[in-house]
Amino acid sequence: MNISFMAHSLKKLKTNCLTLTCLLILPMQAFAFDSGEIEVTGQGSVVITPDQFSLTLTITERGRVPSKLKALVDKKSNSVISAAKNLGIRGTNITSARVNLRIVEERPSIQVQGIELNRARQGSVFIDGQSINQQSSNVNDHKKPLFELSRQIMVGFNKIDDYDSFLEQIIKLNVSHISSLSMTVEARGEYYQQALLQAISHAKQKAQRMSKQAGRNLGEIVFIKEMSSNHYSPMYAEAMMSDTSPKVHTSQVGSQTITARVSAKFRLKD
Repeated sequence: MNISFMAHSLKKLKTNCLTLTCLLILPMQAFAFDSGEIEVTGQGSVVITPDQFSLTLTITERGRVPSKLKALVDKKSNSVISAAKNLGIRGTNITSARVNLRIVEERPSIQVQGIELNRARQGSVFIDGQSINQQSSNVNDHKKPLFELSRQIMVGFNKIDDYDSFLEQIIKLNVSHISSLSMTVEARGEYYQQALLQAISHAKQKAQRMSKQAGRNLGEIVFIKEMSSNHYSPMYAEAMMSDTSPKVHTSQVGSQTITARVSAKFRLKD
């Protein structure tokens, strides 16, 4: 009897606990429905092809006389700008004002750690046309520093074909450095607005499915927040061509995806 009584008590206790748990949960669920709102997120994307391109190249010369270096750099710079204008590129798409001049630290061509001379033959050893005594006293006064002068030129293109033609020309000019190609979209703001509208529609579709599953009807939108920003990082592509190739390489720009995200809140109707 005792065992049967204990089993019956445990069963009754379990039933009471289950009932108490339901009572605790149900008010929370009722409160969620009483709020009469549902909040969701949405995302939209637009795939586009870049239509604006820019290339930055550097012309560098080294020497002892800055004025001569400037003349050499100016000559190459003019050739680069002429090559761009011959392709129909407007002057507003060419920037060539950034110039840099620095002193290059040179390492001595001969490093002498120790030397021994007889006094009678002193002065019979020459380096760079001077005796050791003369050179040790005059080398710091007469040797001019080594300068490096460089100029950066940035050229913008509206067509990728112009970039290929321009690259073919400037390689012949022996420029010092050619950067990667930057690719952007001119009407990016308009495409982002399209993606934003898609994100709102996506949020509404999600809210409709969720409210239907909950047995409610979806009402008007009461709150919307943009979760993304129209911030853009330009894409880059390596500029690669080969003079030994029997066929000239044609650059391919590919595509880009502009994405927008929103958070939206809708009313629920019975």
